[in-house]
Amino acid sequence: MRSGVLRVAVVSPQEVVMRGLTTMLADYPDRLVVTALPAIRSKAPGVDVILYDTLGLHLTDGTDLRYLLSETDAKVLIFSRDMRPDLRARAYSLGAHAWVSMSVHAGELVRSIESTAAGEPIGEHEDRLGSVAGLTTREVEVLALITQGLSNKDIADKLVVSVNTLKSHIRQAYRKIEVATRSQAVSWAITHGFAPPDADSLESGASVGAQMVTGDLSVEQSG
Repeated sequence: MRSGVLRVAVVSPQEVVMRGLTTMLADYPDRLVVTALPAIRSKAPGVDVILYDTLGLHLTDGTDLRYLLSETDAKVLIFSRDMRPDLRARAYSLGAHAWVSMSVHAGELVRSIESTAAGEPIGEHEDRLGSVAGLTTREVEVLALITQGLSNKDIADKLVVSVNTLKSHIRQAYRKIEVATRSQAVSWAITHGFAPPDADSLESGASVGAQMVTGDLSVEQSG
């Protein structure tokens, strides 16, 4: 375990999360101090660990996390939303290696930060969503976005892959979870812990949702 006071930066699109974590961690001044990043695209000088809120992956294309993982010297610890394990899977697909639950207690969070700084594993550090069917991280990510109501084109754009490559991932995922249609896949995903469509997805994708009900969306769906 690393000795000395660690410098930690919190990255979250929600002020309440930023303030809450800062206040929580302030109770351990002998072990760490919370500092601010000059900018999201800074080199994070002097920062040992960046605590990244996965909500950012719901609101962006993930370029901010990709930058933090590849262009800074800080270790990145994923702050995972308990009701959105698909976002954690997205973080893992971008290169993250450690995560902690949003429901974690302060003392455990501090220990997780210290372990991350030291390069040590922290408990259940592998993503388990979809493990019952042997899904890969990419297949989990694809299935999560299907469940959110995105079209094949939108998913391909979001993941920066071709539509044909995406269809290959979908076929493999469908085979593993033993379904044949998009509506069956969504039903399986929600039953096995994937987040259902949020309000924004439902509002913007009403026509997609209507097609899901009738089972009209298949692997070949593209728009």
